[in-house]
Amino acid sequence: MADLRTQIEAGPRDSLLDVILARVAKAGKNVLTTRIVYVARLNQRQNQVDDIKAHLSRAIDKHSQDGGEVTGFLLVYPLCYIHVIEGKTTQLMGVLREVLGHGADVRLGETRVVSSCEDVPGRYFNAWYAAFLASNSTAEAMDPLDAFGAVKTATDINAFLRKAGPELVTPNDVETRRKLASVESCLESVPAQELVLSLTPTEDAPTISEYLDIFDSPVNVDLESEQVWPMPPPLKY
Repeated sequence: MADLRTQIEAGPRDSLLDVILARVAKAGKNVLTTRIVYVARLNQRQNQVDDIKAHLSRAIDKHSQDGGEVTGFLLVYPLCYIHVIEGKTTQLMGVLREVLGHGADVRLGETRVVSSCEDVPGRYFNAWYAAFLASNSTAEAMDPLDAFGAVKTATDINAFLRKAGPELVTPNDVETRRKLASVESCLESVPAQELVLSLTPTEDAPTISEYLDIFDSPVNVDLESEQVWPMPPPLKY
């Protein structure tokens, strides 16, 4: 009883959100940065980066006007691509909605969000980059990975992106352009196309549509008591 009285006299305790916001303020952060990585399968074989880059760059440019630059890296293969985007959460959700909108234009197949992190310590990339990686593979599709394989592959992709970021200085830098033109020989641990294709059909990661339903849709909870008629009487204490 004494402990309860002490807690009441001390006033309301800080919530988890209060603690997180206090730490963010103490660290001098004004904006929380989110990083999302997704993979997509293409129903039409690509021989260059231009078509996919054109659609996605418009979405990046559009949402970079909403409070800061969206950075990231698009790596296009003949039959799939990896895309990491970094920025404010609202910006990235907008980009993902644009991805769903242009899906028919580029004949987008399955998509999977393989990584989503809010309040990351820092960005991997200082701008938005795009590159094409040719593949000699004849495989048009791959069997889906199991849960363990999906986690390992997503981890490998994240590790590749973390290493790639510091290698790209600025979009107009001559050395950066050379690396983007020869990704496989200039960047470390580049995932093979087959690895990405095996991740796109897995059910252990949400599609972009499912991800948006979970994280960017209003919460709608139907209480069991609201589905009963006549309504039960209010509880008496």
